[in-house]
Amino acid sequence: MKYILLLILFLLIPNLSQAQSMGSSLSGRILLNVESKGEAWYVNPVNHQRYSLGRPDDAFRVMRQLGLGISEIDFQKIAQAGMPIAGDLSIARRLSGRIIIETEKNGEAWYVNPLDLKKYYLGRPSDAFQIMRKLGLGITRTNLAKIHKFGSKDAINSYSSYEYKTIKTKSGDFLADVITIDLANPDLKIITDTANDFNCKSGCRARSLIDYVNENDAFAGINGSYFDTSWDKKNYYFFPVYNSNKKIFINEDQLKWWTTGPVMAFDTNNKFYYFKDSREFKGVADFESKFGVKLQAAIGNKPRLTENGLNQLIDWEVDLKQRTVKTSRNAIGYKNNKIYLIVAYKATVPDLANVSEALGMEYALNLDGGYSTAMFYNDELVSGPGRDIPNVILFANK
Repeated sequence: MKYILLLILFLLIPNLSQAQSMGSSLSGRILLNVESKGEAWYVNPVNHQRYSLGRPDDAFRVMRQLGLGISEIDFQKIAQAGMPIAGDLSIARRLSGRIIIETEKNGEAWYVNPLDLKKYYLGRPSDAFQIMRKLGLGITRTNLAKIHKFGSKDAINSYSSYEYKTIKTKSGDFLADVITIDLANPDLKIITDTANDFNCKSGCRARSLIDYVNENDAFAGINGSYFDTSWDKKNYYFFPVYNSNKKIFINEDQLKWWTTGPVMAFDTNNKFYYFKDSREFKGVADFESKFGVKLQAAIGNKPRLTENGLNQLIDWEVDLKQRTVKTSRNAIGYKNNKIYLIVAYKATVPDLANVSEALGMEYALNLDGGYSTAMFYNDELVSGPGRDIPNVILFANK
């Protein structure tokens, strides 16, 4: 019994470590993205979200907005940088990482450095910016992406956006992450990527979404098709997925079966194609010959959610877990020449179909969800990171 308990504890340790929030562990720190021109961020200890420091004026404004007023008595108990005294460490620890405002003396702003528990005078915008740079911690794009940005909306430009919002449906209200990508963007590149570059039946490769994103320098992405998690068929997936980089169609032999389901495809001009039956797609050569274009990306999965603007979820295509388990459910949809990446929370697959309908999708496919859920936009994992996955859908700039 003792050995069983030790084994259980051993297995739990990685999960406990992974469960620790990156934002919580870096609370109050100033972060410098070493892989993106050293852009600076501040992790607010109050909500563990990151705030862009941008230019000197932006940094100064953020610090003033997030500042905490403090009495002169408490202020004087915190040691100043460069002074040999330690000060009152209990107060310093309580205010570690905070920006404090000396409310009884001209409203001056100071930063309590979590590393030495001393206060640093922020002064003018240029002074504050230099202090932030001096005390900044270098961080990779991968780790930075795990810390949520402040706010429920984001946009890189007029061609894409992200929003965390409530969607009202006939089966209830659902919180959802929604990324919108305009196919009219002349610089857009669409990528369906796979960890394997050959058909694999068991022991297949899988990678994290952020690894796919970094390798393809993508600005948006979501996990792809269902796959097997059992030991004998580890990471095997039945559905056809085109590897855009290798120009190889994984599981192309599955296109001939009516049970394979729908396929979404994009040509190199970013035109969207939907095939309600994989047999209609037939294969790369047939697609390119029929439409006179080159295939850029393609993915199949089921069940279908929306076709021609109508909820087309078929009951017999939904198993008991899909029908009853409330978890994160993912979809890719199309409407008005725009692609929508959707993660709906505490939802069943029928709920997801209703979300798609409420959003007015013309076409939408269910994707893998639950523990596989991962969504990325503009250097942030807005959902996830999720487990390692064998295929993904990405969007990048040419």
